[in-house]
Amino acid sequence: MNGNEIKFVDARDHDRPFSHASIVGPWIFTKGTAGFNPETGEFPLDIREQTAQCMKNLSEILRECDATFSDVVKVNLYLVDVRDYDAVNEVYLEAMSGLKPARCCVGVAALPSLNENMKIEMVAYKEKAS
Repeated sequence: MNGNEIKFVDARDHDRPFSHASIVGPWIFTKGTAGFNPETGEFPLDIREQTAQCMKNLSEILRECDATFSDVVKVNLYLVDVRDYDAVNEVYLEAMSGLKPARCCVGVAALPSLNENMKIEMVAYKEKAS
């Protein structure tokens, strides 16, 4: 890795076998993040609300890495029902303030949590301030 240190960042305490993000040099890789309420662990049933919460969760993870959505260069979006594509895009674009990083959207049969209808992971590039 050319001497790059790997840093693992957890925005919140949890007992899962992964970190919320990994930082290698200027690169930040977030975990696949869903639209659950971090206080209650519950998922809103409405896909728009679930997407808005997901984007809030990702914003918090990036903040813990000293980054924002403006540093995001790649997004992977997973949808259980591809008919939700337009609704998810509407909320996603609003949260991203019109930023349009490269993105892949994949329809999946299921996600790990019962009420999880979508998941997003991001890759950001953030040079350290000198």
